[in-house]
Amino acid sequence: MRRRWIALALAAASIAALLAFLALRSDGRVASAGRTSSVGDGPPAAPRPVLPPSGLPIHLSPLPRTPPDELPASFEGHVVATDDGAGVPFAELTFSRAGAAASARTGADGAFRFEPPAEGRWLLAAVTAPGFLPFAPEWGHSPVQLDARRGEHVAGVRIFLSRAVVLDGRVLDPDGAPVPGAEVRLLGAASEAALVPLPDRFLTDERGAFAFSAPEGAELEARKPGFLPGRASVDVVAALHRRLTIVLGPAHRALGNPAPVSGRVVSRGGGPVEGALVVAGREQGFGSAGPAEAQALSGPDGRFGLPPLDPGRYRVTARADGYASASARRVAPGASDVVLVLDPGGRVAGCVRDASSGAAVAPFTVMVWERSGPLRRVLQRSLSVLDPSGCYAVEDLAPGPAAVVVSAPGFAPSAEIAVDVPTPPGEARADAALEAGGRLAGVVRDEATRSPLPGARVSVEGALEAAASTFPVLAEATADAGGRFLLDGLPRRFSIQVAAAGHHARVLGGLEVGPGETSGPVEIALRPVAEGESPRLDLVGVGLVLAPMGEGLAVVQVVPGGGAAEAGLARGDLVLRVDGAPVAELGFGGAIDAIRGPEGTRVSLGVRRGERSFEVSAVRRLVRG
Repeated sequence: MRRRWIALALAAASIAALLAFLALRSDGRVASAGRTSSVGDGPPAAPRPVLPPSGLPIHLSPLPRTPPDELPASFEGHVVATDDGAGVPFAELTFSRAGAAASARTGADGAFRFEPPAEGRWLLAAVTAPGFLPFAPEWGHSPVQLDARRGEHVAGVRIFLSRAVVLDGRVLDPDGAPVPGAEVRLLGAASEAALVPLPDRFLTDERGAFAFSAPEGAELEARKPGFLPGRASVDVVAALHRRLTIVLGPAHRALGNPAPVSGRVVSRGGGPVEGALVVAGREQGFGSAGPAEAQALSGPDGRFGLPPLDPGRYRVTARADGYASASARRVAPGASDVVLVLDPGGRVAGCVRDASSGAAVAPFTVMVWERSGPLRRVLQRSLSVLDPSGCYAVEDLAPGPAAVVVSAPGFAPSAEIAVDVPTPPGEARADAALEAGGRLAGVVRDEATRSPLPGARVSVEGALEAAASTFPVLAEATADAGGRFLLDGLPRRFSIQVAAAGHHARVLGGLEVGPGETSGPVEIALRPVAEGESPRLDLVGVGLVLAPMGEGLAVVQVVPGGGAAEAGLARGDLVLRVDGAPVAELGFGGAIDAIRGPEGTRVSLGVRRGERSFEVSAVRRLVRG
């Protein structure tokens, strides 16, 4: 049971992807460590799929509290479907603590009650139900934590499961022709080592089609001899339309033969580490790695063996209880001497309070990021905590500079809390006082008919105000029968992405709301998808693709005809200021969000080109995919 299925093979997708979600998923080039982002490129690709924090199965709504008594601790709530909130009957919930397990089962209405057999910290280890995609992270490493204390009772917990909806997949060649006989693989899955197996390999028929089920955020890869591999992800647009297209690369000779990778996992000092999870993901640009393509557990002697990997360069990472994770970079298939040295993990602890009343906040999500530069943040851990005391402890962290951000329902996310994680047994302290979040009301309509779009999904895609970060916000809503929605827990400045079945998605940036205030209603019109057309993303920006570099944002691409091109910006320029504010202070996401704004307005950019610095004014325009 120490092995995992796709949900935490997607942990970098579900959690590291928390960053990518917020880092403006408009061009599919965003990654957790080194990130690029589009601020109005055109035509933008369909948004890169990554899960927002609400992709975690547990809904962190404010929990009613009862006076303490002498009875054993308890947790109760409902398991519900993500699409309509209906109770999921007879779902199995598994909780783990110190190698032990306990379970609970929902009734016909989806209600459950869990009375931990022992006090202490429990993890939500798995949730399964017929007809639904399971939640089953790596055993012992769940991102959902429950703290059981005698006399304390938590009610109102809602745990979400997604229905196992069948999606229609297609594989096309670079000219748009269907590719029969293509092999399709769900990346990050390992059926042979899964707690809850999920089909992860498919073959296209004569129409280039295949059918599959996968959680939102999953990535699929297609291969056919004579072509370069192609990848696509199940983003919100694909999920709403239940359709995914993978386009292969141009005709190409074979890249080489797959080969295994092996090595050892040892602790600092040389002792072997048994049971470490070793994962290989393909190296990508700007210091990031792709989804898991192979994984294995280390044996009693610390040795591991990964199955054959295709030609390329990989990042091989090991993690184990009590240790900070360790990685080897640019590992080639066939390597047999990879040594991963694990150091004892550090610890960050704190308590979360309401800034206005001083009362404990529960529940909440805490995220710890490695600070590797003025604009670079690498997510180490994300933990959702259900503890009435409002306190937490995050362990197994890499010692060194880190940033902590806390988010809770109804509150704006905290500003970045800078800490230095000490070596054990030291502990860094990161207490948070949360302000009331803002709210945004609106309605989603069809651009052509002006009729409301019930079921449209609205999610925060912006950055935190006044923080040198791009941390996500737990804010997502579904439009009702009249197309109306209400987002809660918003920071001062943010962007939203709106998507609906049968329509192109749209990003609105430059939105603002004060603490505890309600803004709107705003009206959002989505373009209907024409027959034979693929859904895309509409975005207002200046026509740049940017990536963090030092204290600025490097221009990776300038879109012809965009506001940035008209202003004379070029690839290689470094953006240092946005409307006079230093990018290093705004943070990556904050700077991107500041560059975005209402259509037809202008933004001032401070730019360095070689040894010369200058200011430009660029017009924001709507770019339609």
